[in-house]
Amino acid sequence: MWPGSSVAVRRMAWWMAVALVCLVGLSRAEDSTQEESLPLESMPHPLLLESSVPFYHDYNLAFFHLLGSKKTKAAPSQSQALTLSECIDQALGGSQDYKIAQENLRAAFGDMALAWGLFTPAMFTTYGINQNRQTNTLNFPGQSLRSTRMSDASSSTMGLSYNVFNQAQMYFGMRNAYFLRRERRSDLRGMELQVADNVRAAYFDVLRQQHLTHASDEQVGQLKEQLRQTEARLKVGEVTKLDVLQARIDLQNEQLLYLQYKNLLAAARENLNLAVGGGLDSAFTLVDEFRVEEPVLEVESLVEEAIQHNPTLLSLELQYRQQRNNLWMGRLAYLPTVKATVGYSRSADGFLMHPRDQSGATLGMLINWSILDGFARFRENRYTQADANNLRFQIEKTRLEVARDVRLGCLELERLYEQNLTLAESRDLAAQSLELERRSYTLGSANMVEVRKAQADYIQAEVNYINSIYDYHTALSALGRNVGRDLSNYGN
Repeated sequence: MWPGSSVAVRRMAWWMAVALVCLVGLSRAEDSTQEESLPLESMPHPLLLESSVPFYHDYNLAFFHLLGSKKTKAAPSQSQALTLSECIDQALGGSQDYKIAQENLRAAFGDMALAWGLFTPAMFTTYGINQNRQTNTLNFPGQSLRSTRMSDASSSTMGLSYNVFNQAQMYFGMRNAYFLRRERRSDLRGMELQVADNVRAAYFDVLRQQHLTHASDEQVGQLKEQLRQTEARLKVGEVTKLDVLQARIDLQNEQLLYLQYKNLLAAARENLNLAVGGGLDSAFTLVDEFRVEEPVLEVESLVEEAIQHNPTLLSLELQYRQQRNNLWMGRLAYLPTVKATVGYSRSADGFLMHPRDQSGATLGMLINWSILDGFARFRENRYTQADANNLRFQIEKTRLEVARDVRLGCLELERLYEQNLTLAESRDLAAQSLELERRSYTLGSANMVEVRKAQADYIQAEVNYINSIYDYHTALSALGRNVGRDLSNYGN
């Protein structure tokens, strides 16, 4: 091997060690998921997508920096009743869909790194070694002559290249990476709203089934007492056996309905456990937040806020900006690219008689200009412009839809509130009517038919009232999803 090869090997080993350290550091930064992220209050600049009123606690637009992501909150203690807020906290820490959105946001770091990499020079290095042994034999009359030639050859190259001008891909590539990261944050917020909506629906469904089951249980107890009174009056001849049979039928029907409500309650509890990502024990209890509060809504303010913070609308706007940048890069593709290179090379041939050793530095500039390409760039730009225009049209359509949904959601919420008040009054009137009919039946001034009718009216009024509360909260959650944040604090 030629004498200078050991120096080249040491240089190569040094550069490989530096590259290995950089790769290890980058992989550790990329894979770390257990470090606590910076709180929103300590961020140097506010997030563009951050709502004016924070969403559920510190999960509002979770911030992921280079070295990690947010820790998962511990599940609340289940020795006491769980609130809706605690269930949402647990869901944001355990929901698989929310974790997928988090990973998609973290993956956008690769696009940011790639965009920054366009502003840095590319480094390359090569090293090669070759050993050659040749033996020649010359045959003469009566004797042969053999000669052997040995040679060692090695070469090493190291260089840097930098894109002085690459049709503005560095600038627009960085902008696209930045917009992509903001788009992923918007998607994360949309998933946060979706998870909270699912938890809210499951939470109030459990409360609804609990109230329905409790109401049915009370009806079973009252019907048992009614059957006892009917059997007692049959013994003294005040009623017929048909009345007793009707009382038994009513009791059996209500008992079957009670079993149905119990099964629906068990299914609702399982759905809530699924919505929070598991972890709820089989005997968990909930705080009874099953009530309706008067909504105080400023419709036009909510419409304006929805246009600014609706996750779907924000994602479309960011996609449109990326397409506009792609269009600019396509238009600038008609310009040439300029690349500067600098390098150092060394080679040696170690022959027995005439060894050679060569080394030198290179400095160059490469200009590449594609003048004609068969209208390929023209076609690509047309499709990119069409995609950008389609996104702009979709944005305008989505804005109108969001504004419509918010206005209609406010009207629906007010209607459900008034409906709940009316149904509450109807339930109270039906309860009073049933009580009067039962007293009249006990005194003998009413028959079983009148009691059964009053009882059916009361049961239906109770079911309608309970369902109206559930409908109110689902409508409130849908309105908050359209606006882009929780609206529970809008109640008086």
